Amino acid sequence: MRYVALGLVLVLGQAGQAQVSAFGSLTKALQEKGVIKFKQSLPFGEVKPGPQVSKLPASDDENGVLKIVDYGDINSNGDEIELTNGAEIVDRGFRCLANRIVGNKVTEIFTCSGDVRIIGQDETIVGESITVNFKNKTFSATYGKAQIKPNALKNQVLDDIFLSGKQAYGSEKKIYGVDSVFTTCDLDKPHFHFDADSSTIDPNKEAILRHVRINILGRNVITLPLLWIPLGDRSFKYLPQFGHSTDEGYYVKNTYGFPMHGDDRGAIRTDYMSKLGYGLGANYFYRNANMNGIARIYGVFGDSKTVTISNQHEQRIGSATLLIDNDIQRNNYLTAPGSTLINTRAQLKLPKFTSFSFSQQQQSASSYSSYNQTISMADTRQWGKTNTAFNLTFNNTGGTSSSRQTADVRFNGSKDVGKGSFSLEYQRTIPIGEVTNFFPSSDKTPVLSFKSDSSKLFGQDFMKTLPFRTELSVGEYLDPILKQRVSRGLFDMLFNRATRDKGNWKWDFNGEYRQTLYSDDTALYRLNMGQGVSYAIGKKLSVNLRYSYLRSFGYSPLAIDRSGLTNVATLDVSFMKNSKSSFGVQTGYDFIRTSTGLVPWQQVGIRSEYKLGNNYSLRTLTNYDTYNMKWSNFRIDSTWQTPTMSASIGARYDGINHSWSTISAYLDGVEYGKTKLGTVLNFNGYTGRLDTQQYNLVYDLHCAEAILTVSDYGTGFRAGREIGFFIRLKAIPFDSSFGTNRRGSAVGSGTGFGF
Repeated sequence: MRYVALGLVLVLGQAGQAQVSAFGSLTKALQEKGVIKFKQSLPFGEVKPGPQVSKLPASDDENGVLKIVDYGDINSNGDEIELTNGAEIVDRGFRCLANRIVGNKVTEIFTCSGDVRIIGQDETIVGESITVNFKNKTFSATYGKAQIKPNALKNQVLDDIFLSGKQAYGSEKKIYGVDSVFTTCDLDKPHFHFDADSSTIDPNKEAILRHVRINILGRNVITLPLLWIPLGDRSFKYLPQFGHSTDEGYYVKNTYGFPMHGDDRGAIRTDYMSKLGYGLGANYFYRNANMNGIARIYGVFGDSKTVTISNQHEQRIGSATLLIDNDIQRNNYLTAPGSTLINTRAQLKLPKFTSFSFSQQQQSASSYSSYNQTISMADTRQWGKTNTAFNLTFNNTGGTSSSRQTADVRFNGSKDVGKGSFSLEYQRTIPIGEVTNFFPSSDKTPVLSFKSDSSKLFGQDFMKTLPFRTELSVGEYLDPILKQRVSRGLFDMLFNRATRDKGNWKWDFNGEYRQTLYSDDTALYRLNMGQGVSYAIGKKLSVNLRYSYLRSFGYSPLAIDRSGLTNVATLDVSFMKNSKSSFGVQTGYDFIRTSTGLVPWQQVGIRSEYKLGNNYSLRTLTNYDTYNMKWSNFRIDSTWQTPTMSASIGARYDGINHSWSTISAYLDGVEYGKTKLGTVLNFNGYTGRLDTQQYNLVYDLHCAEAILTVSDYGTGFRAGREIGFFIRLKAIPFDSSFGTNRRGSAVGSGTGFGF
């Protein structure tokens, strides 16, 4: 029942969009109660309940309570119960009607036969005979059909789904079907349907169909001996793709997946590109009790010969785990034409504490080569209240004219002693062999520290009065300028406290005193403090004033102890007139710039936001450059959302150069008859041209869609025009290139940072 339908929905929505709970109220109820499924070759038209069936009353929808609503005759013998001559029961939000229902309350095995109807809020399922073992969560069903509405799948499909089959059996973990049929077309003679002699469906993993016939407009257009679809992998495109790109010319690409021995799976990739020639590849997915992984090989046979080989491998060796990742690319026209790239990573994780790692990157071309090799060992342990971490790494880097080998040693140990914690840190980079101009800049050989806070030293009550953290350390470091070792002593104390009265005021302050002494007779101390005052009236008004001060006195030979000079006050005011509109202004005053004769006021930023319900929003941001005394830029972002359409526009005006630097627009869901339009445009005002153009045309074919995508990238990585065309079933999720750039990130109406 449920899982017959569920299994075929998962076949349809391969990318994991359909979950085990996708059938809404009915599937959730049946998942908690048991598992059932069915398929049947019946007419495909809409399944309509008989006139005696009414809408399920809310009072009958009691969780876990089985109710016998109607029956002609009833026979009861101990734990056995039989309802005949028309029976009706209600359980967990769905209604079951059948000519005869027989069950055992102890074994929890029930059989419904004769015009069986299962009716839920968004599903109607009919069948000839369904047997369910609720205790073991197994089922067996014959001759059934299901109509599932979009609401049952959380509106991830546009039309109803129709499923039928001759026989099905199994459990919620794995379903087996015989003569299974699927379509999303609601006509008596559907435009298309898939027909498989047998199917095996793992709702969390995959669907395997055997002897599959694809019927379009009443004709079997192709028959495949096997078809494997990994569920939850949107990148696995088992439908052909057509298009044109600058690099490949006109192309057609197709991937065919098939099961192999045990849990092993394979896939063949066949491509044709008018500019590059034929492409042929194979994927091998393997899994057993101790290992799993995937191996890929792909080659292009033409003027530009490309070969890529990769594999990801995971294996358990006793209680240890081995991970291997390899990638080899030769003359890859997309990433490294004319070069050979080899990347290898391996890691052996021993139980609990230790791991070994290896990585190597190589790149070679006709005139140069480079490599980087790393071998490391890491060990992390806990000894009561003591924690230790040790890492040893060997590095070997080089290229056409140079090479370098080093060993990196790192150790960190800490122990909690109640009033605080002691830590010992050692870090050193050691050259191996002769290394020219070698001098590390981050050695610690070693550093001993004691860290604590106010709660550990004086108790929780003192922490409420003055919360602070403190550190005392002594150790040896490297002076990167003089290239000599320097001993350093450190005392550091930081405090932070916030207070709030019973009204609208809030005050917080923080500070730090940091003193360092060095073995070369130098010293440095640093003062850092900040204060903030806030006043707020609910969400309508918020005023924040903050002052920050940072200054160092003395000299430090170590770059890690040096800091700049800060003496700044900032102000931020936000005002919300109502839930639809808000206004804000922010600026700052730099006291250091005053002493140097420069304009002390920082940029003034003015922001606003307006909302009209949940459909429309408008945001603006403008900055006034106090140094140049000009409005430097103005930014506007606007969005408009309806149930079927999304639109947004973003623009930035450069006040210094008096030009619109960027204008970006996004529009999707505009309908004209059976055609739906989407577009993304990015205009560069400095060059006077469009950096990005994307167009998406979708034509409604009743139960399918014809989609044409055009992308034109005027600048950047792999500039040029791409055209793609494909036909998809409305119920199948599909990732197209519309709305994304070359690197896969979203392209929209954003004009940069600022909000």
